[in-house]
Amino acid sequence: MTRFLGIFGLWLFLGGAFPAWAQGLLPADFDPDPAVPSPAEILGFEAGERHVTHHEMLRVFSTLAAASPRMHVEVIGESHGGRPLLLAYFHADGSAERIAALRDARPDQAAAGEGPLTVWLGYQVHGDEASAMPAAIEIAWYLAASRSERVQRLLEEAVVVVEPALNPDGTDRFAQWVNDNRGRHPNADPNDREHRQGWPTARTNYYWFDLNRDWLPLVHPESQARLAHYHQWLPHVVGDVHEMGHATTYFFQPGVPERNNPLTPQENFDLTGRIAEFHAAELDRRGEPYFTRELFDDYYVGKGSTYPDLTGGIGILFEQGSTRGHVMETPHGLRHFRDAIANQVSTSLSTLAGAQALADELRGYQRNFFTTGLEQGQRAGHAGWLVGDGGEPGRASRLVDLLLQHQLLVHEARGPVTIEGREYARGWVIPAAQRHFRLAASLLDPALEFPHEEFYDVSTWWLPAMFDVPATQVRRLPAHEPRALGATPAVAGSLPAGDEAVAWIIPWDQLAAPRALDRLLEAGAHVRVATREIEIDTANGTQRFARGALVLLRGLDVQPDLRALLAPLAREEGLVVAATASLLARSGPDLGAPSVRPLEPVRPLLLTGVGLSPGSAGQIWHWFDTVLQRPLTRVEWPRIQAVNLADYTHVLLPDGDYADMPERLATQLTRFVEAGGIVVGIQRGAEFAGRLTLEPALASPAEPAAQIEPQAPPEARRYEDFIMDLAELRIAGAILQLELDTSHPLAFGFTRASVPVFRQGATLLPVPANAYVQPGRYASEPVLSGYVSAARREALAGAPGLLAEPRGRGLVVRVADDYLFRGTQLGTWRLFANLVYFSQLVEARELPR
Repeated sequence: MTRFLGIFGLWLFLGGAFPAWAQGLLPADFDPDPAVPSPAEILGFEAGERHVTHHEMLRVFSTLAAASPRMHVEVIGESHGGRPLLLAYFHADGSAERIAALRDARPDQAAAGEGPLTVWLGYQVHGDEASAMPAAIEIAWYLAASRSERVQRLLEEAVVVVEPALNPDGTDRFAQWVNDNRGRHPNADPNDREHRQGWPTARTNYYWFDLNRDWLPLVHPESQARLAHYHQWLPHVVGDVHEMGHATTYFFQPGVPERNNPLTPQENFDLTGRIAEFHAAELDRRGEPYFTRELFDDYYVGKGSTYPDLTGGIGILFEQGSTRGHVMETPHGLRHFRDAIANQVSTSLSTLAGAQALADELRGYQRNFFTTGLEQGQRAGHAGWLVGDGGEPGRASRLVDLLLQHQLLVHEARGPVTIEGREYARGWVIPAAQRHFRLAASLLDPALEFPHEEFYDVSTWWLPAMFDVPATQVRRLPAHEPRALGATPAVAGSLPAGDEAVAWIIPWDQLAAPRALDRLLEAGAHVRVATREIEIDTANGTQRFARGALVLLRGLDVQPDLRALLAPLAREEGLVVAATASLLARSGPDLGAPSVRPLEPVRPLLLTGVGLSPGSAGQIWHWFDTVLQRPLTRVEWPRIQAVNLADYTHVLLPDGDYADMPERLATQLTRFVEAGGIVVGIQRGAEFAGRLTLEPALASPAEPAAQIEPQAPPEARRYEDFIMDLAELRIAGAILQLELDTSHPLAFGFTRASVPVFRQGATLLPVPANAYVQPGRYASEPVLSGYVSAARREALAGAPGLLAEPRGRGLVVRVADDYLFRGTQLGTWRLFANLVYFSQLVEARELPR
């Protein structure tokens, strides 16, 4: 205490300079309670001296909470890697009972414009944006320990929710990298190893997903846990703390005004601008450069700064120019890690100050947001939306579950529903008249009109198309249950009773079917697949099964315990299995016919490594690991030469930059395919697969090279037009209609001859000479939702989106689209499963010339 008073006196003498104990990070009037230890005392090092690991952060937060009556911590879940997900609450009375009471009251208070100001500060959603979590630690100490009048008044009037690390797995990957590669004398050269992470970098989570795109799809436990608590608190202001490239300075919103989401009220942008004045004043005082209206926008609703804007809050993005280590040379001078932390602390404090100053207006804004949302829904020109089960309730159930997690009102329809002339056994009603109408419209309506042509992220997230579930606006709500759903609708599965059946049949269009197939094959079951439609008598009457139906001959093949293998899927995921007492079909092939072909187990290999997209590779790994629940071999491409590819059935090439891949890789893959292997190239991986020097199974005479006509030079354009011209060529994220050849094995399981696919990037597949290798082509009017320029629409119309070209004894599959987009494109999971399991059925077919 004597030491503290001495330093405080020195501060007074210096006329208000930052006290030494605050390391320049916290306000001069901090006045910490000595009973609350500092982070440096807990950890043994000062902020910025080295990178904090996640478990060290947990130690700091638990120690502060034990010492301060203003602070309560709660573990709300765990990451894929098993690390705890933490929230910390700060209030004048931080007891667990008081925090719970405040939380329980928030939904009603939010609607009424009452209750304490609530501010949510979220940090470290990207693991290598490392100034965020140390800033959260300093803010936690400040709120837990400060005896200043400013903090005491704030915590009497407000609740502050601090989320110190949304991405614990990425955080620890990065902390280990930089701490392990830091010398005793840190190197500021951006080319030094400390600043150049190994692939896949620590930006992403355990499965290499970007969690700052997961507010909407909620694929990951980190996002699911956070959103459940977010909707309990409904904060007035949300801080979303990030880093960007080292050559930049500091960014805070409003952002690019022309690229904001049109469903966000104008008052939101006005309040964001007024809070921005507090950030500007703080950074001006500290002499830090910044910008506010370039680069970043608030269009995609699945980001941390946009989602609050459509749910009653004010989301604010912060981006600090990074050090990616401990110190880095930048165009603006030498930047130390502590400098980056200091900026993040400053804007977190200015967020609190701005929110406190505007508390009454923020309460009024939130009340009006929900009131006007309900009013907009009441005069929307339609009564709401109707969703049908699509004949396969698994995907529809998952969609409804997602809507419920977003706190939308959903009712079960009474009886069958009809959408676009087709009847479905089950349906769900989403009324337009609800306070979250804006969010519902954003998720359930296609995006076809845009105020701009440039997007920081995707231009559409139309959920019915992404789940391939029938949905429509309705002028009158059909009969439905009066009480809104409180839980995910159950999907009833079924297994045949008794042992009389000679065969079991599993329709392939079910969400659980790929896992069932993999489980059966790995257990040694003899599984066949129908390559033609079958109509046959079953225990439930005469049924028709589409191509792709799995057939298990129980009496003729030696089988493992099928009931034990499939019962969990029937019970937990709604798998439906039919039974038949005879192999004789009413139409189509009998179950013992040659066209009911046996399937072999698969053993894919996923190419990874520098230059390839971690997100694309991560989606594939995640699908195998969590959907199929089986391991997947991942090999970095520089060591592929040491791998015997004969041990694998498939090589999967994710999206990425293949321009500098060595020729030996193409040669090795060529030999793999010629020997009977299957290569699947996705997006730019498809372009690389097209380079493979392979001879067609049925060769045709070489054609003379076409004469290249000289092209006229392009018309001169304004220098500033480049960005918009580039946007015309780029598809940031749109949903297209892919027309399917359902007789092709890669399109088995689809009863409709089209499916919505998600498209990003510029990959265009060539039109092949062979007419029989195009299982998927884009519709003549290809765009279902999202921005695609007129020139790109014309290029895509009728073009191939999926090619399957036999070569030698193997197959090259080229995929232009992203079938596993962010783990939420459930409608095309079947297509991806077909690439894995049914590609072995594809035969060479080409007419002689």
